[in-house]
Amino acid sequence: MNQTSPCWQEELPEGWLLVTVDRLPAWMLSPFGATWASNPTICQLASAGLTCDRVLAGTTYSSQTLEELAMGYSAACKDTAAGPLAAAEARGWNVTVVTDAGDQFSGLSSQFSNMNVVSIAPQQLPVTVETEEKSSCGRVVSAAVHEFEKGKTDLLWCHLGSLGVSWDAPQVWRDSFFDEDDPPPGNSAEIPEFAVTQETDPDRVSSVRQIFAGEIAHMDEWLGRLVTSVSARWQRFGMLLLGLRGLPLGLHGQVGIGPDEPAPYTELSHLPAILVDPTDRQASQRYGGLLMPADLGVTVGELIVGKECANTFSDRLEELPQGVGRSIQRLFGDDAGLWRRGFRDRVCSVSGGGRTLTVAGWSLVEPGDKQPKLFMKPDDFFDLSDVADRSREVTEALADCLDALDHQRSESGSEAGIDPLPKVLGDEGSNRR
Repeated sequence: MNQTSPCWQEELPEGWLLVTVDRLPAWMLSPFGATWASNPTICQLASAGLTCDRVLAGTTYSSQTLEELAMGYSAACKDTAAGPLAAAEARGWNVTVVTDAGDQFSGLSSQFSNMNVVSIAPQQLPVTVETEEKSSCGRVVSAAVHEFEKGKTDLLWCHLGSLGVSWDAPQVWRDSFFDEDDPPPGNSAEIPEFAVTQETDPDRVSSVRQIFAGEIAHMDEWLGRLVTSVSARWQRFGMLLLGLRGLPLGLHGQVGIGPDEPAPYTELSHLPAILVDPTDRQASQRYGGLLMPADLGVTVGELIVGKECANTFSDRLEELPQGVGRSIQRLFGDDAGLWRRGFRDRVCSVSGGGRTLTVAGWSLVEPGDKQPKLFMKPDDFFDLSDVADRSREVTEALADCLDALDHQRSESGSEAGIDPLPKVLGDEGSNRR
């Protein structure tokens, strides 16, 4: 371990494990409600840490979300760097990134001299592989374990992009989710892509989800191997597991990654996030307030360096631009009011197919040039019951908030100075829980 400054506290971690996974939908994981799927490693992480139930992506471009997490701010708010990379640099830590999407880290690696990126060439195979180690996930995690066991890494960042490239896990993983009466899953590793209409056979959509569930289960197995390796060396370490964006799986007219990206419905924008604190605070707890990846980035940075050295402005939440991360470390302390008040009153999500504004009790989706759709939150988890016609005042208020945010960005290039939410939006979602 490198020597640290005297201001750092005894409970600070020996190291940190950061795992990010592109195209990992929250709703396909056991801790987030998928009772039919098995993810034992992710469930163990949830029992050891804080499960964040409402983390929403500000964008469906994974490279931007990676930067937001790494630096603690969105693209519109680059006034401070308070994420895990800056924190690691402050402690004199060596950072190792192992990924099959190395191009997405080029901008970050040029900013931090203590950062080493090990890039594994992505593979897009026609069929499933025969052995675990030859799978896309296996190749990346095996390389991550190898790099870690060299003993020169203090922050290990393992990033998997393969769920959006090739479903090539060994056949046994997908077979385990199919019954004898189901159509056989086949061995194609290509990610299906088709439009879902009233004429689409529901079994076809279900089959895709079952195959994908097998892919996630395979990833979960390798994640367990990674955690085991890290645990053998570090007695006290922190960990964050975060998805970067979801994958269309038939809920809103599309399966797979097509040429035209859909609007940022929950299927795309809702991210799984589990934060494991090195001192076991908030183990097996859940937080239901709105968050963004930048918030988790700032939190991890603060946990790495210690609160005394942090530069997160977390005591002035109401003054922060929307894109600046808000540390949630105070949830681990005695500020019980934050569990009710939360850190954010809104999150704007943007994709190639539209935009969404989510507040405590509502989510307004504007799919391109189509009519906006309104969904009650958190009750309507999958954005399936449009109530825009029945709640016109809420719809108009959210649309005005979206336009005001866009205007602010275009005028000043920042998200500072956003007006408070109209009273009609309030905290109705919290009251309905």
